[in-house]
Amino acid sequence: MKTIITATAPTGYQLRSLRAFGMPITDHRNGSYSAKQEFDSEEEAIIYLTKRAEIYFETDEEIEDAIEIIEKYGQLRLDAVTAYIEETI
Repeated sequence: MKTIITATAPTGYQLRSLRAFGMPITDHRNGSYSAKQEFDSEEEAIIYLTKRAEIYFETDEEIEDAIEIIEKYGQLRLDAVTAYIEETI
């Protein structure tokens, strides 16, 4: 089943956090920004977010905590922005 990762930065102030996810970004007229990327499976999306966590965080403890949240809740927070894994039809 196809899966997407989505993330939103409500203002330009959070744009740097959104960029840390490494996904294509769309700017909106209301001043917000969003990013999304499609994957063939939830497993691929989890692997992608895990790699982003390994790039972003510096300590093993931070990385382990992030991976636990990705696997348990399907989300990853990088500073001011949270990315969510969602299944599509």
